[in-house]
Amino acid sequence: MAKQLEGPILPFLRLDPGIALPKFRQVQDQLRMAILQGHVRAGTRLPASRILAEELGLSRQTLVRVLENLKAEGYLEARQGAGTFVSAALPRRPARARFAQADGGAPPRLSRIGALSRGVSAEIGRVEPKPFLPNQPALDQFPFAIWRKCWNAAARGGRVGMGYGDVAGELVLRQRIAEYLALHRRDPCDPEQIVITPGGHAAFTLAALALADPGDGVWFEDPGPVTTSHLFRTLGLNLCLADVDADGMDVAGAMARHPDARLAFVMPSRHHPLGVTLSLPRRLALLEWARANDSWIIEDDYDSEFRYDGAPLPSIRSIDSHGRVIYAGSFSKALYPGIRIGYLVLPLPLVGTFRNLSGLIHRSVPVEAQLALAEFIGGGHFASHLRRMRGLYGERRGAFIEAGRTALTGLAQIDCSESGLNALAWLTNGREDRAAQRDVLEAGLQCYPLSDYIVATRRPSALILGYAGVPAERMRSYLGRFAEALSRP
Repeated sequence: MAKQLEGPILPFLRLDPGIALPKFRQVQDQLRMAILQGHVRAGTRLPASRILAEELGLSRQTLVRVLENLKAEGYLEARQGAGTFVSAALPRRPARARFAQADGGAPPRLSRIGALSRGVSAEIGRVEPKPFLPNQPALDQFPFAIWRKCWNAAARGGRVGMGYGDVAGELVLRQRIAEYLALHRRDPCDPEQIVITPGGHAAFTLAALALADPGDGVWFEDPGPVTTSHLFRTLGLNLCLADVDADGMDVAGAMARHPDARLAFVMPSRHHPLGVTLSLPRRLALLEWARANDSWIIEDDYDSEFRYDGAPLPSIRSIDSHGRVIYAGSFSKALYPGIRIGYLVLPLPLVGTFRNLSGLIHRSVPVEAQLALAEFIGGGHFASHLRRMRGLYGERRGAFIEAGRTALTGLAQIDCSESGLNALAWLTNGREDRAAQRDVLEAGLQCYPLSDYIVATRRPSALILGYAGVPAERMRSYLGRFAEALSRP
């Protein structure tokens, strides 16, 4: 019986007793049309005739007649011992797009947020992983076998991982993250201060929704991460642009131009994309501004795990004595982007609000993934992986710098900070970075133009390259190909 239950549910098959057309013809015509429109794809196995007959309230002989007729017409085919399938000879057509706007029709009426989001690409993050893709960890070096064991250990809990879970995240994962922050980031916190989110971007969304109203200002570094600037604009916030120099965000300039901003979004450990760190005097000035103005700091601890000269820098939260910092972290760079687990560390007065809001928006992050990650951290595998990756990325960084200085002479100046997964190539041959990127893509490589990250500030042309995902022994050949692409007229 289990085999007979295989096959898709076909909700479009409906009998109408009010029309004169025989029942077998109704089913036959509906199934034929579904195949033609691509709703049932070529190669799909249909449910057994006995099951279809029971679901439609017809005799089995009637359903057999329908299937035989469609076989004769070429829409279906029988496979000995396997069942009835939509003919594999039919073209694999996608289902008819039901959401396309009719020609000449009025655009749909949207909310304010929906309207603001229309100008944002829906394909954010859908980038082919070619050599030098920015922000790409060494996925080929991920400890898959250990991760699978951790996942299996989490699944052995049976129904433990099948419910919705705590809206703030599973307690065991929050405990493991708190232990990690205290030991490796010198930033102790109570597990109750942590809220688990589906990735770092969701953490920023939650913080903005909880702490700012449409029309409020948010300090935002220019250049800065493009998806985050899109997010804040879509939520109706005003971007209050802050310059970035060798010491990070220009806090004094932001205070002079936008003293009453509600939020400050800052990447103090490693600015993306410029790679600089926020100096201690500016960190202290930022904290004092937030205290005096009753504002909030969203600290994106971007790439803090991968620092190649000394220990990771302390977070701003670790020196915050007034509870003004919302600390955001994630595992997308330290482990892999698809894990989609991030977290917030909150001042105690905000915990209840963020828990409730997270429950309304996210409900909970998949529980099994949380339990597997807790097992991975608790077993010491996360610390071991970070230690190994720091060594590997340091080796790849060195190979990138050495080969780049030779290959890119006269074309670009390499700028590789002491942390992170990326480097900048400042173009010196007068080329515009977006045009240069097109040539790089045609060469089978990947990079991002710095121009895409700039909101208003004028800067020289540069390309952002990720070296962490490229084996050291291939660095020279890939950079040679990169140089050829930049040399094109």
